[in-house]
Amino acid sequence: MADTSDKFGMEDDPDDPEEQYDEQDRYYLWRFMIDQHEQCKGYGQAALEWIIQYFRDHGAHVLYLSTEPDNELGLHVYHKLGFKETSEFDEDEAILKLEL
Repeated sequence: MADTSDKFGMEDDPDDPEEQYDEQDRYYLWRFMIDQHEQCKGYGQAALEWIIQYFRDHGAHVLYLSTEPDNELGLHVYHKLGFKETSEFDEDEAILKLEL
């Protein structure tokens, strides 16, 4: 997989009390999509593994995403990587949570 580390950005100062972990802090993976012609080739799982590791390395404790409840391919990958359904919805999309 190509190095895409320059495509993501987060800034934090662990010594700043205003930036200390708060259980209400939420990191969302928003609009993660793989072209339908490129699905089932492992690209989505590889990219997600990289993204999850990025958030772990940068001090996140929980990562959220949302998806259509009938997105069987996506849900399969999300569950395989440890995301759990929360019973919450954002409009019509189910919200999933990964404890990092």
